[in-house]
Amino acid sequence: MKKVLLLIIAAMVAILSACGSSEGKNAGSDKKDDGKLTIGVTTATLRHQFFIDIDNGMKKAAEEAGVELLVNDPNLDLAKQVSSIEDYMQKGVDALVVLAVDNAGVVPVIEEAKDKGIPIITADSVVESESVDTFIGTENYDAGKQLGEYLKKDIEAKGKDVQVAVVTHEQSFVQKQRLEGLKEVLKDMKNVKILNSQPGYDRQKSMATVENILQANPNVDYIYATAENSVLGALAALESANNKHTKIVGFDVTEEAAEGIREDYILAMIQQQPSKIGEESIKAALEAIKGTKLDKNITVPVILVDKENVDEHFKK
Repeated sequence: MKKVLLLIIAAMVAILSACGSSEGKNAGSDKKDDGKLTIGVTTATLRHQFFIDIDNGMKKAAEEAGVELLVNDPNLDLAKQVSSIEDYMQKGVDALVVLAVDNAGVVPVIEEAKDKGIPIITADSVVESESVDTFIGTENYDAGKQLGEYLKKDIEAKGKDVQVAVVTHEQSFVQKQRLEGLKEVLKDMKNVKILNSQPGYDRQKSMATVENILQANPNVDYIYATAENSVLGALAALESANNKHTKIVGFDVTEEAAEGIREDYILAMIQQQPSKIGEESIKAALEAIKGTKLDKNITVPVILVDKENVDEHFKK
């Protein structure tokens, strides 16, 4: 009887020991051991169509490649984005795709992830760090210059002094690049006055900003809106005032903005290819996981949309 009891106790100790060793093996990592690659994505926000389109592009590419995609939306909150990257490190993801809320603020945590051997792909916003394997997206300074060249021709055709108002999100590195590109083209035009930049990122704020601009400068000729919702806010303000003298130029065409082009409220816009940015980000992540050395910048071309070609890209 005593021998049987000792055998039972020994068996129980062995079972507990095995459980303990299994727990230790998985400590610090929640990743499923199913052989499937996992890519962690932290986007900037999913409240804007542009980022939704990038997200859809990533999901499409991930599904085609048979990889698991984890997506976090910090909604423009740097602390939440940093926390999500830390969580992905804990999960042991195979690669990270980062659409930086703050291109300087994310540097320490992505460098930490890189030190753990996780490939880092950045999209939409450039992050200056050697830890980044590649950047996928628009060359925003060049796109700003492209829009500036278009605007310059329109100004020259008018042959008079003009005022350009600016509605932008000054905390955004991407939007700063777009503004700097446009200003570079117009800087030597003596008949152009660029007004001080005014804040506008979400639609309601941008609409209020443009209403204030029009009240202070009723003869303003152009509004440069550097992002999707600043364009839509500016459009709503001009429509409300039935103002077709003032023309909008800006970034990221939506169906609503396309109608604004047709109705002569919007002169021209730069259309990025967000779905393609998303797809290319996942493809680059998979190449980086395999150990392929990537180009530091993979540029996705933009399209300039005006009244001549809007119906080609946005059918009624």
